[in-house]
Amino acid sequence: MIAQMLRAGAASLFILASATSSLAADAGVVCSTAVVKRVVDGDTLELESGQRVRLLGIDTPERGESMADEASAMLEKLIGSNPLELISCRDTDPYGRLLSVVRADDVNVNVALIREGVALPLLIPPCGSEISDEILRNASIAAKNGKGLYSGEAIKVVSHLDADDHIGSRVMVRGKVLALHRGRKAWHLNFGEDYRTDFTAVLFDEGRSRFREFDIDPGDLVGAEVLVIGKVKRYNGPEIILRGPDQILVLNPDPVSGSPTGSR
Repeated sequence: MIAQMLRAGAASLFILASATSSLAADAGVVCSTAVVKRVVDGDTLELESGQRVRLLGIDTPERGESMADEASAMLEKLIGSNPLELISCRDTDPYGRLLSVVRADDVNVNVALIREGVALPLLIPPCGSEISDEILRNASIAAKNGKGLYSGEAIKVVSHLDADDHIGSRVMVRGKVLALHRGRKAWHLNFGEDYRTDFTAVLFDEGRSRFREFDIDPGDLVGAEVLVIGKVKRYNGPEIILRGPDQILVLNPDPVSGSPTGSR
């Protein structure tokens, strides 16, 4: 799965016809066209009808946060002035917003924002599962190239060796996954030889379930250099709890076979 996510491709966006037919085949998806009244923020639009749209699979900075203005400006540039195609879940979010993949002039706007580094992945199944591979692959490319939010200016990028200096802070921890320990209550992706002092990324039931929903095996991450996004806590050594695969991006895939389980 990791290799599939990172497979090179000249076109990083969906082809309009195939994407629309694939999504339309899902009884829970509605395809429509709409005219935008205004850009609310980097991941939210207001339509002429008054309906608001939340772009699926992504999360941009809130107003006042670093790169919020850049995200809004990029979204405005991408949508242009022509009617948009919306591929939406039938269910709205708790705020009554449509949850949609937005297409403008054959461009998948959701994926483009990720690719330009002005948005982070935010995968919440089942909506948007059809674009999860594209979202994660383009987020990994943006992270590898240090674009936008991955430059270290908006969210600090730190080595796994220095994670203990950032307890309580939301950062991006960079390092190589050495092993996966599959415990009874939690799984640990270990970045050092001693879990009692070295950085780990932790998966509880909810996190493991989210990986399964997106058909990703955490064991495939062993041997890869990754970026782990989240708040650093301390339990034994420093750790970040993963709620799903959108918090760990592969920078340099070098997975090993067998996925060692480690010991604790």
